[in-house]
Amino acid sequence: MRHLLIIPVLVILSLITYSCKSPKEKALETIAQLEAGDSVFSDDLMKNLKTAYVDFAKAYPDDPKTPGFLFEAARRSIYLSQPNEALEYLGNLIKNYPNSPNLEDAMFLSAYTLENNLQDYPKAKAGYEALLAKFPNGELAEDARTSLQNLGKSSEDILNGR
Repeated sequence: MRHLLIIPVLVILSLITYSCKSPKEKALETIAQLEAGDSVFSDDLMKNLKTAYVDFAKAYPDDPKTPGFLFEAARRSIYLSQPNEALEYLGNLIKNYPNSPNLEDAMFLSAYTLENNLQDYPKAKAGYEALLAKFPNGELAEDARTSLQNLGKSSEDILNGR
């Protein structure tokens, strides 16, 4: 009989604990749950996770997790064939979080998206050059230099050394 009472008490305690969480804690919990199920095989899961990242970034712009969430939202936007949304999130990160550890990656991904998804070569060139000005010896500097050398060239031209 005692065991039958324990289960309802545990359920009630769980509900009380969950309801006492702040909206921020609930948002982070939702993100963690969505990340656990995130998959390139489910566009719906990706969309939901992207939305959760963006909603968190809007609600908590000063949180240290926000730049990373903006970057992840951009990556998922690119996968979902939404390059303009990706550029919006990356632009927000680049403009508002200049000391973020995601900055170099965001700058490169922005230029790469302009080049490969939107074929906007002048803006892509400016993006790669801005990355090289800020991170001349960064992890992605050589990739940016190579991208600049091959900007606008077809795969065939690159393979044939043109």
